[in-house]
Amino acid sequence: MKHDIIRDQLAVYLKADKKQKGQILINVMAVTKMPRKSLIRAFSREQKRSKWKALPRLGRPKKYSAESEAALAWIWEQYDYPCAERMHNEVKEAIRVFVRDKMWGYGPEATEQLSTMSLGAMKKRTVAMAKKRGLLRGQSTTRSGELLKSVPVFFGSWSAKAAGNGQIDTVVHSGPKLMGTMAYTVNYVDVATYWQEPVSQLNKTERSTLSSMETIKERLPFPWLGVHPDSGSEFINALALDWFKVNGIKPSRSRPNKKNDNRYVEQRNLVVVRKYVGYERYDCLEAVKVMNELYEVLRLYINFFQPTFKLIEKQKVVTVDGQKQVKKSYRRVYDGVKTPYKRVLARVDIHQEVKDKLTDQYETLNPKVLRDTIQALTSKLERTQRELGYHY
Repeated sequence: MKHDIIRDQLAVYLKADKKQKGQILINVMAVTKMPRKSLIRAFSREQKRSKWKALPRLGRPKKYSAESEAALAWIWEQYDYPCAERMHNEVKEAIRVFVRDKMWGYGPEATEQLSTMSLGAMKKRTVAMAKKRGLLRGQSTTRSGELLKSVPVFFGSWSAKAAGNGQIDTVVHSGPKLMGTMAYTVNYVDVATYWQEPVSQLNKTERSTLSSMETIKERLPFPWLGVHPDSGSEFINALALDWFKVNGIKPSRSRPNKKNDNRYVEQRNLVVVRKYVGYERYDCLEAVKVMNELYEVLRLYINFFQPTFKLIEKQKVVTVDGQKQVKKSYRRVYDGVKTPYKRVLARVDIHQEVKDKLTDQYETLNPKVLRDTIQALTSKLERTQRELGYHY
């Protein structure tokens, strides 16, 4: 009998305001002799059992459909989880590429919603999806070269540097033990365009590093004009300096123990080399060959499909209360978010023939195909080291 009374009163109870609910509870308590809290729980249980629908959800109606959010998640995955600020301007182009290659499986409404999604909405969703992602820090193997005085020091603004002037560094793949022969990545970043060229080698000798730099020079789509390493002896030695001179590459170097002088390549070491190769140990020639296969695909994915920020200036902001300085901070000003490929197209100091060649290459590429290949090669790299590498 109690159950029947509660079920009969449920519809009225759910529609009532706070005051009316209190009166309903008093009336039902008088009939059923149930305590107030027990009665409230009984109404809650009956609501879950019944087919009665609660009142419509209050607040702003949901703007983006579940399909549009699924489409965003799919593109975000194919672009390898960038932040919303980097991806926002690339979404329309990504949709065009996937439609062109018949890989787009979402409807017109979801496509339209995703194309017009605001940066704030995209940021909210990508942050939620990326909440558990993080990176580790690695070890340094830099040793000062003996010919430091023959290479001029440069630090400060790079804004006046033309395309073709970049920073170079080595990344060690030693795992937890910095011992024996191991693989290194020679990573070059062009500062004006953020064009990146990584190459792997088995050790850090002068000749191995020179061979890697020759590969970088061949792959760069524009002339290599200037190189800026740290104080490492793999770059500052007689063999390398002669090679720079023969090829018309002007060397400069950062100040000793001033890591921020090489900030462009140091940042790309983390978000590219460490992200895709990781911190594991690789110490056999077969693994180096697979790593170079990976880099041949990764360079296309990074340069054509991964948008980047570029810092224009830092503005000092001073908060003053009366005659007393309260707080001093800096506001960073960035240019538009672009891929290295689009930065090359926007440069007036790069020949149009180079731009046309890159555009033709871009129309043959697909980020999903490249990313799937990268994942396959990453697995192959780990398997090769496990089967053929040394185990300390």
